[in-house]
Amino acid sequence: MCRPHAIRWEFVVGHSLVWRNAKVTADLSPEAVGKAVKDPNAVVWLDLAGGDIAKDRQRLLRTFSLAPLTVTTMADPDERARLVVTQSYAHVIAHGLAFDAETLEAATPKLDVVFGANWVITAHAGPLPWMKALWEAARTGKSEEHIMSRGAPYLVYAILDSLVDSYFPVLDTLDDLIDDLENKAVAYTSNDVQARIFSVKRSLAYMRRVISPQVEVANGLITRTAELIPRDAEPYFAEVHDHLVRAFEVLDSYRDLMSGLLDVYLTTVSNRLNVVMKQLTIIATIFMPITFITGIFGQNFGYMPQVVHDSGANFWLVLLAMAIISGAQIWYFKRRGWL
Repeated sequence: MCRPHAIRWEFVVGHSLVWRNAKVTADLSPEAVGKAVKDPNAVVWLDLAGGDIAKDRQRLLRTFSLAPLTVTTMADPDERARLVVTQSYAHVIAHGLAFDAETLEAATPKLDVVFGANWVITAHAGPLPWMKALWEAARTGKSEEHIMSRGAPYLVYAILDSLVDSYFPVLDTLDDLIDDLENKAVAYTSNDVQARIFSVKRSLAYMRRVISPQVEVANGLITRTAELIPRDAEPYFAEVHDHLVRAFEVLDSYRDLMSGLLDVYLTTVSNRLNVVMKQLTIIATIFMPITFITGIFGQNFGYMPQVVHDSGANFWLVLLAMAIISGAQIWYFKRRGWL
């Protein structure tokens, strides 16, 4: 499975959007971003990706009044999904889903979402296709349908909703893969099939373990954020919670399917072994009587009945008797359905 490596962040000034007076302004300077944060009529979205956050640590602390622990947590790739709420802002730690159908490796890229009354900060280690699409929609969208026009809480909802929606194509890929493995588990008994079953099962357990805490995080956004998320926005976050529950239940069902599939595969291997053993037993049984006959006539005695005065016909009679015995056995085995 893929595991997150050490991540370094950078405050990228070019990744900033400000919504003010029904207009979007991008690529603001740090000073302009600081002024927009203090303007209650503006909504600021700052996206951080890659590099070293220590370089602009103090600017982040001053501009957004973040606690030092929050900035440190944003740079930690191994943080578990959770929600931290302070008096002036909330910090959501979430994870995405990625799965490579070729290597059967899973990844759960970390996403930090920090938001206050009129600003949102997102931080992630690498490129996220769904985040890029959402960013472009915010940068080029019209005022009457702009995702930033209703304020920071609705922007947070749009980000988390897009994150959760990105799970389902991954789940569809897993569904197709599991269907393929089900067919192969019944038809083939090879080490490759067994290895793929174990790899998928391990990846599912990893994704489930990482995604599981996010259900409680989504619920906390409704119950613990007080004035940061107004009451009229709570149904939107309830929808995110419902989608997370659905994704978690799908992962749970896939894990159960893989456990059952492993049992099916082991049963198939056992059945194939039984078939082979039956075939070998039948072959041994067919040769048993004719081996007995050849053993009798192969004894090294000087005088044996029908041997000393044999004209040559007994040899062919014995061969015929052995052929008749073998044929009778094969007919009997087929009649009983053993062949």
